[in-house]
Amino acid sequence: MTDRDEERTFGALPPTRGRSFAQTWWGRAWLRALEDAALDSGQVKTGRRLARAGAVGAVSVRPGRVTAVVEDRDGTAHRADVLLHELSQEHWDLFLDMAAERSGHVAALLDRDMPPHLVEDAAAAGVELLPGLGDLDAECECGAWDHCGHTAALCYQVALLLDEDPFVLLLLRGRGERALLEALQGRVAQPSDDPDDTEGGVDALEAYAAGDILPPLPTDPEWPEQPGTPPSLETEGTPAAGVDPVALEFIARAAAQEAHLLLAEALGRAPGGRSTAPEALSLVQDAVRLAACDPPEGVAERLAGGSCREREELALAVRAWQYGG
Repeated sequence: MTDRDEERTFGALPPTRGRSFAQTWWGRAWLRALEDAALDSGQVKTGRRLARAGAVGAVSVRPGRVTAVVEDRDGTAHRADVLLHELSQEHWDLFLDMAAERSGHVAALLDRDMPPHLVEDAAAAGVELLPGLGDLDAECECGAWDHCGHTAALCYQVALLLDEDPFVLLLLRGRGERALLEALQGRVAQPSDDPDDTEGGVDALEAYAAGDILPPLPTDPEWPEQPGTPPSLETEGTPAAGVDPVALEFIARAAAQEAHLLLAEALGRAPGGRSTAPEALSLVQDAVRLAACDPPEGVAERLAGGSCREREELALAVRAWQYGG
């Protein structure tokens, strides 16, 4: 991919199987603008098949226009263009002022996200970022005056690009990523010089730019051979009615053991044997599972009653659980 402020070119994508073209809500909004406005639904279906087959070549995105060469099944190539009106300078000023007022908007864009509230706030300011019905115009060498299979295929390919990077849409609307971030930088309020001012903070754009000078993440911690010990519930206060601190401590310890085993299995560190992840257990079965975790005497009595067994019968059930689950 080449990247200039006023044009971005994305290489051709391989055939796509078994997934939808739009995973994000803004990608789906882009396709809805095509599908709701196209006069010939058959051409839209043809475009979807061509896009799935990898017939769309490198995609060039620039303000107001996206272009690609699309091949028919017989190998005939056509240049296809999809046009979207650029925002006026007035609309860009409104959008930038709105985005600069909320740091979350800037952070979302830097994270390649376009949350609904960003689009809603822009619309409230009079700026429509996403295309609506009839906003996607088509031009194709095949001579079609409406969306044809080639321009529809291009639209589906653009939906994949939008999923990965909403700045593609903003470039189509007239602003490249660098120009947009520079304009936002000029509008974001600077932190106060007053040491008593607690409302100041780190500018989102500065934090993003400094990402490469931050210290590296810590290495993987040493694997704990045993699960952690839950905190003790022994206090000087009197427990509330119906609360058994001993039973609660036992439940916490059993949960820590189960979590440790499940994590060991997920990371491939389990010593082998049966999976510790139970499916849906009945209350009786779960009482046996807990009884296998060496409960205190009083808790063991309650578990025996919960499993509808005498203590000797519970001991046999525990051995069966330990062997076979």
